[in-house]
Amino acid sequence: MRNRVKILVIILIVSLSFVLTTCDMAPTSTFIPSLAKTGNYVQAHNEGTWYQIFPWSFYDSNGDGIGDLNGIAQKLDYLNDSNTYAHREAIAQHGECNHSLHVDGIWLCPIMPSPSYHKYDTKDYMDIDPTFGTLDDFRILLKKCHERGIKLIIDFVMNHSSEQHPWFQKALEEVRSGHPGRYASYYNFYYGATPPENYKFKTADSNGLYSYYKWWGKAAENVWWEGSFWTGMPDLNWDSQALRDEFKEIVKFWLGMGLDGFRLDATAWPYRSLGMERFWDGVDDQEKNIELWTWFNEICKEVNPNVFLVGECWEGEDTIANYYRSGMNYFAFQFSTQNGAGGSVLWGTKGNGQDWVNSVTYWNRNIKMRNPDAISVPFLSNHDQDRSAHFFARDQRKLGASLLTLAPGAPFIYYGEEIGQTSGAGFEYPDSNRRGPMVWTWPKSAGMTEPPPEWTWAEQAPNPENGGLSVEDQLKDENSLLRVYIRANNLKKKYPFIAWGDIESLNKQIDIKEIAAYRVIDNDSNSPTYGQSVVVAHNTNYEHDIGFKLPTGKIPDTHELPGYSVINPSRKPTITITDTDDHLVNLPPYSSAIIEEE
Repeated sequence: MRNRVKILVIILIVSLSFVLTTCDMAPTSTFIPSLAKTGNYVQAHNEGTWYQIFPWSFYDSNGDGIGDLNGIAQKLDYLNDSNTYAHREAIAQHGECNHSLHVDGIWLCPIMPSPSYHKYDTKDYMDIDPTFGTLDDFRILLKKCHERGIKLIIDFVMNHSSEQHPWFQKALEEVRSGHPGRYASYYNFYYGATPPENYKFKTADSNGLYSYYKWWGKAAENVWWEGSFWTGMPDLNWDSQALRDEFKEIVKFWLGMGLDGFRLDATAWPYRSLGMERFWDGVDDQEKNIELWTWFNEICKEVNPNVFLVGECWEGEDTIANYYRSGMNYFAFQFSTQNGAGGSVLWGTKGNGQDWVNSVTYWNRNIKMRNPDAISVPFLSNHDQDRSAHFFARDQRKLGASLLTLAPGAPFIYYGEEIGQTSGAGFEYPDSNRRGPMVWTWPKSAGMTEPPPEWTWAEQAPNPENGGLSVEDQLKDENSLLRVYIRANNLKKKYPFIAWGDIESLNKQIDIKEIAAYRVIDNDSNSPTYGQSVVVAHNTNYEHDIGFKLPTGKIPDTHELPGYSVINPSRKPTITITDTDDHLVNLPPYSSAIIEEE
C-alpha cells in the first residue's frame, strides 16, 4: 500500500472575506489537524511570532498625544483577540480569523523612568515612566496579555544608566569628596589630566575627523566618567559585584511579577575595548561580554526557567553566533532588509529562494552548535533602522512578510511594518523618524499619538499601494499587506511547530533557484503533533508559475489545492500526478505554501 500525503496549501496574500468584530469561519480546507485541547505545549515555547512596540507612538488612551500602557491594552484585540486552545481549534477547522495578527509575544521598548523620549537612559530600574502609566497599569497589561496567551518582554538597558540615576549622583558625590566607594564602583571613572586619547580612532578623512569616540564627562578635576554613547548615559562597570547584586534584585522584581523576559540593549558594549578593538592589554572584550550575559542568563533562569532573553548584538554574523554561548538568544541582523539575506532574496523579479533556505538552515545549525536550545530571532526592521517599506514595492513586501513569519524561531514584526508604514530613510534623519505614530486610521482619529521629539518626516501614513492608508483600511482589503501578515500567523496557529521544529533544506531535492523550500519536523515530545512534518515552500519569482516534484515522493489526496497568489488572487495552486507517479506542485508567482506530510 502506498504512503499517502495530505496537502494543504494556504497562500498568504488574501482572505475570502472581512469581518471586523468576529472571525469569519468559512471553511478553507477539509483537513483538521490534531491540536491540544489541554496542556500548555505551545506556551512552553518562546518561538512564535513577536511584535515590537515603541510605546510613545502606539496608542494614546488619555488624550495627551503620547502612547501609554493602557493604550496598548486597548489594542490587544488587534494583536491577538484570543489564543485559547478552543480558538486555535476553530482556526484550524475553519480557516482565517482575519482581524487579528495573533502574535505570540510582545516586546516593549523601554518603559522605565527616563529623561528622554526614547527611555534608553534609565533613572530607575524598578518603576514605570509616568509618561506611560504606573506599575499597576503594567501589571494589568501583563495580566491581560497572559489571558490571551501573549508573552511580554521589556527592554532592559544594562550597558549604561541615566546620569540622573541616584546611583550615578551618589557616585559623583563619592568621587568629588575624594573617597570613591560603593556607588563609584558602579561606573567607569578614569583618573588623569585628560581622558585617554586612544579611545579615539580616525577615519581616512583628510581633516583627521574622528568617526567614533567614547564620550567623557568631567566628574571633578582629573576625574572623568565614560559614556560610550553620550555623557548623559554613563557606562556601568560590570566588574563591580555590588552592581551585579543590585541587578539580581531588579531581575527578581520584574520576573517575580510574571514578566516573561527581557530584550537586552547593546550587548556587545559593556566591555567594549579601547579604540573599538576586540583585544586590549590582553583582555578579550567579547569573552568578557559573554561571561556577563552567561551570568545574567543564569540569574534570570533561577526565577523563571523558561525566561525569554534576546540581545541586540549589532555585529557580524559570526560574532552574533558566538554570543549564543551565553545561553541567551540574539537578533539575527543579517536577515534584516538593510543587512543581507532578508533583503537580497527579494531584489528584482527572480528572487533567489535557494539562498534564503541556505541562510535560514545554516544560521539555525550555526547557533545550535553554540547552544542546543538556541532560538533564531529574525526581523525585517526595528526602531534603529529604516523601515522595510523604503526598500521594497508592495508585492515584495508581501513576500517578505511570508518569508519572515514562516521562518523558524521567533520572528519579530516592528509595529507599523504590517501596514507598510514609512519614515525618513537614511542616517541623515533622526532616529525618531523611525519611531513615528502608528497609523490606525486616516485621517487621524482619537488614540493616534503625536510624533516623538525631533520628528522631521511629514508623511506619516503608509503608501496607499499597500491596500490603504491605515489599519482600518487594510483590514477591509483582502489584498492588503496587513492581511498577508494575518493569514501567515493564522497558518502558524494550525502548525505551531513551524516555529520550533527541526528544519531540513530541500534545495537538493528541489533544485530550482527561485523555490525556497524546507521541511519542518515537530520535535517536541509533549506536542500532540510530535513527529509530524510539513514542507514550507515559497515561489520567489514575480513573473512565472513554477512547478516542482513533490519532495516526499508520496501520492497526494487531491489534485486541486486551495490558495491564492500575490499577483493574481484568483489563481489556485495545482498538483498534477503523471503516469509515472511523479507529483508536480505548481506555485503561482509570489506565493507561499504549506504541504503537510504523513
